[in-house]
Amino acid sequence: MAQNNIKDTTHLLVYGHEGWLEEYPSHYHLGDPIMVKMQWGHNLAVDGLPNKDYLKHHIYAPDGTCAEASAEPSGDLWYDITADTNQEGFHMLVTSYDECWAQYPNEDYKLGTREQYPDAIEVRDYCQYATTCVSVGHHHDTEVTPIKGLEMYLLPVSNPNYVVGHELKLQLMLQDKPADTHKGTLIYQSENGLVETEITSDANGVFTVKPDKVGTYCLIVRHVTNDKKDGIYEGRNFTITHCFKVGEHGHHHHH
Repeated sequence: MAQNNIKDTTHLLVYGHEGWLEEYPSHYHLGDPIMVKMQWGHNLAVDGLPNKDYLKHHIYAPDGTCAEASAEPSGDLWYDITADTNQEGFHMLVTSYDECWAQYPNEDYKLGTREQYPDAIEVRDYCQYATTCVSVGHHHDTEVTPIKGLEMYLLPVSNPNYVVGHELKLQLMLQDKPADTHKGTLIYQSENGLVETEITSDANGVFTVKPDKVGTYCLIVRHVTNDKKDGIYEGRNFTITHCFKVGEHGHHHHH
């Protein structure tokens, strides 16, 4: 019902709109369903929502198994992504989008492939992966299991119980292997607005962040290729987001 009020800004992804997943401040016990909030806009500035028929949502358990997650609009501001759990440890939630858009003169874009739009100036495949890591239960895990078969994503490679003043590391993975050097944008949601910092990974795609404030952060990596697929597209635009929360020093998540 609320779907009618949603401002559909899917098409703005050709200019740099993307999705991100934010954790709710919850503590999950074994067997609890978990829920995260999916928002959409540019660099964490919210602007409408994408058409949910084109989104896919999955949860990856600590043992590496994958299951589908579901999405429901929460009013017209975000989607609630929910997933069941049956294991303790760190889970990765993933929302993906993968569609071709054909460009015509005067910034006119149409959803479809080269085959569907033979006279378009250019057709590109827009591929987005938004992730966040959620802890379930009372466990002493310090590692997140890598996701198999996801084309490109950010993997937490340091203990995800992040605290202020301590370095944390996220590694860009490309086709199940570490990527090379990439640029990224780190965004912090401060009380006075969004703070952006440009950061660069090392030669193995590892971004190192030393947060000096408590709160929600998001790392965004944009990666453009000219890989062609005959009749489908002439290039690909990847947008990878990973949101994470940073807690106070000495705060433990054991209740």
